[in-house]
Amino acid sequence: MKNDWLAIVFLVFVGIERLYERRYNRQAMRGERKIEWSYTTLHSLYIVIFFGAAGEHFWLRRPLHWLVTGAGLGLFLLSLVIRLIAIRALGRFWSLQVEIRQEHRLVREGIYQYVRHPAYLAMVLEIVAIPLVVNSYYTAIFAIVAFVPALLVRWRYEERELVRKLGDVYVQYQREVGAFFPNPRTRRRGPRRDASAT
Repeated sequence: MKNDWLAIVFLVFVGIERLYERRYNRQAMRGERKIEWSYTTLHSLYIVIFFGAAGEHFWLRRPLHWLVTGAGLGLFLLSLVIRLIAIRALGRFWSLQVEIRQEHRLVREGIYQYVRHPAYLAMVLEIVAIPLVVNSYYTAIFAIVAFVPALLVRWRYEERELVRKLGDVYVQYQREVGAFFPNPRTRRRGPRRDASAT
């Protein structure tokens, strides 16, 4: 089909971007890994969703609806921007795993003064965007009902680990800053220069 070139270019780009991020992750500091099954689960679901979106598109030969494709591309680009900003803010503390390090400190700089888990928000946007770009609606539904709950389980466990490690500092951060979206009840604060990472 005449629109297959767009699907192919997009899917190849996504694959290259994922490989690059995994390479970058090898340079991060190492710590004590927690809930390791969550990484395996989320990574496996990501692969299923990626190939499911490709398979659904090429198997059903559904013509692209440009409004849906455009919305998917917009969400995907937004997810990339949020992820890169989050990675930059965390620097060497960023990891694809849930890792607790000896020198763990709280980051409240950059995007982390507005949301506690911007990388998770970016993951949800991306996992929905990929099937939307290629109009794979069944895969998009699967992404929402399978990937999102698994990510929320990981998030809740990570929050408990951070409270255990950082104590009242993180509890106060939870009160002041929303997990995935800015808290409208909290007045904007300037960056905390004495802060570091989660």
